[in-house]
Order: sequence, then structure tokens, then C-alpha cells
Amino acid sequence: MGFWPLAERVLREANIILLVGDARMPLLSKNSEIERKSEILKKPLVYVYNKIDLLSNNSLIDAKNNYKEAFFVSASKNLGIKGLRKHLQITAKKLGIKEPKIGVVGYPNVGKSAVINALARRAKAEIADMPGTTRGVQWIKAGGLDILDSPGVIPYKDKSSDLVLIGSKSPDKISNPDKVAFEIIQLFISKDKKKLEEFYGINFPPVEEHGDILIKIGRRRGFLKKGGEVDETKAAISLIRDWQKGRLRF
Repeated sequence: MGFWPLAERVLREANIILLVGDARMPLLSKNSEIERKSEILKKPLVYVYNKIDLLSNNSLIDAKNNYKEAFFVSASKNLGIKGLRKHLQITAKKLGIKEPKIGVVGYPNVGKSAVINALARRAKAEIADMPGTTRGVQWIKAGGLDILDSPGVIPYKDKSSDLVLIGSKSPDKISNPDKVAFEIIQLFISKDKKKLEEFYGINFPPVEEHGDILIKIGRRRGFLKKGGEVDETKAAISLIRDWQKGRLRF
């Protein structure tokens, strides 16, 4: 059975839908297909943005101001989980459901299983660093909540570059990792250029081109071809992995 049929089963069986996204990229990780299907099924949809521990205080404040109805959590640090659990219990009570079923959905690798484990206060759902760990529907008991975990699903029209940015696709599985690396570089230049400089130990002149920045990073990391030329593909993949794994952060 494909991943979408499994996710749709979760959407049908759940009373409340928990859509987990990446707090660093709230807009990219909203998952339009899940939103559409939840609306059709008339299921309450709760937005949860995970990995707030990878954001600076200012970036987190901005995100919360832009998405006021969402919950911002760090499943790995157990931040914001108590408030999320209470909200789910209150929502179920308003719906008149004594034993609510919470369907957890979202893109691959945004931390769905980690959020479930934090809600359950124990490690029940499998966690891994690579997209596609959850292969089927899993039931997890979390106090008065029954939680349905699902495999990560990707809307049919989403771009590969967006999926890489939110960690839902491996950088070595796309044909143009340099373009995604440039997007990450631009993100840091617009938000906090100094963090990028400090992480790689390189000073970037204000007018420097993105390609030159990537070349400097590649040279610093020793990604060289024969003749001393920088391997820009390796440099781009390395930068993207630093971003996906939370080593490179705002």
C-alpha cells in the first residue's frame, strides 16, 4: 500500500488532525494536500511547528506572530508539549469525544514521531534522521489520547527544492543541490548573515555572489577536485545537510 492511502486512512479514522511542520519553514511545511483533505472530511486541523530549538528567540517570535493559531514546540527538548496536549484534550471535550483519536500527519522528517513520543511521555514511535522512517499506521497510547502515526506524505505538486529545505528529501537525490544551497545562503543573508559566517569561519564581503560564497565554503571544507578546483556539488550537499540536521541555524 502506498503512503498516501495510509495517510488517508489516518485522516478518516482520526477525530482531530495534527499537522506537524518545520518551525524554520512554516509556509513550506503546511502541506496543502493534507489541508484540503481535512477540510473535505470536516476534521479539526491543529498546526504544530516542531524544531523551535533550531531557531533564535527573534526568529521564533516572528514565526509565532505570523502563525498565531499554531503551536510551536520542540519535541526533542519537550518545549510547548504540555500546552499542545491540553489543547487536544480541550478540543476533544468540546467535540464530546471521551477517547479522542489524534491523527498525526505531515511531510517526511519534520519530527512527527518525536512529537508523538513527547505527547506520550515515552518513546513509542520510531525516530530516525532520514525521511521515510514510518512505513505504516501505528497506534500509540498517550494518556487519554489515542494517537495514529502515519508515514510522511508529499503533495503531488511540491517542488524538490522546497522538500529539501524542510528536510523531507535528501540533497543527494536531486539534480541541482547548488540551487537549494543558494536558497539557504540567501535565507541567512536576509535574516542573519553573521551566523553563516561564524559557522563556516569565513567572512563574506557584502556584495559577494552566492556562487563565490559556496566556493569559499567548499574550499574551507576541503571539497577539491584534481587541480585544486572546488567541487561545488559536494559543497552544496554538505551545506544542505548542515541545515537539515540543525547544525546550521539562525
